[in-house]
Amino acid sequence: MTPADKGKFCTVCQKNVIDFTMASDREIANAIRNNKNLCGRFSSSQLERDLVVPKEKSTVWTAVAAGVLSFVTLGSYKATAQEKQKVVQTENKPVKETNSTASKQNTTIKITVKDSTGLLQEAIVRNVTKKIQTSENKNGVYEIDVSLNDEINIAYKGHVMQSLIITNKNDLLVVLEDIGPIIAVGMVEVKTKPKE
Repeated sequence: MTPADKGKFCTVCQKNVIDFTMASDREIANAIRNNKNLCGRFSSSQLERDLVVPKEKSTVWTAVAAGVLSFVTLGSYKATAQEKQKVVQTENKPVKETNSTASKQNTTIKITVKDSTGLLQEAIVRNVTKKIQTSENKNGVYEIDVSLNDEINIAYKGHVMQSLIITNKNDLLVVLEDIGPIIAVGMVEVKTKPKE
């Protein structure tokens, strides 16, 4: 399949395949309503169930109800004076320095990213705390600057992203879990329920 505007183009059925894996029921229903003959890619949780599209509420009646309610509540509120704030004198003491300077020291660690099949190249390794990202070296190992308590995110397409908090300055081996199969289907059948 070749890339297209809203998904990929299938050369076998000569149609655009739209990726609905992250779409809401409302978005799926609108797409079906606008194009009865379409192909789509769905996650397994979106199959074999009815689409639930809640009715949109009228904003005019909501605004009118809020206005009436605010006048009723403001009219029945009794105003009272504020009490004078008490001033309390406290003693200033110098704060002892802790290991905060040690935790802020940068060091470079090596992170090896794998899954059940082996090393993963082109993964995204990002230090969220420092807002930096790195790519792997020629051996497939990622090197990144960290301090203690930094948050590191490791992501790779088709795998569950892992978030880690750096608790020591040792090198890491991260094994990512495969998301699992994503099901792609062709035709979409539209069924309407009879009104009761």
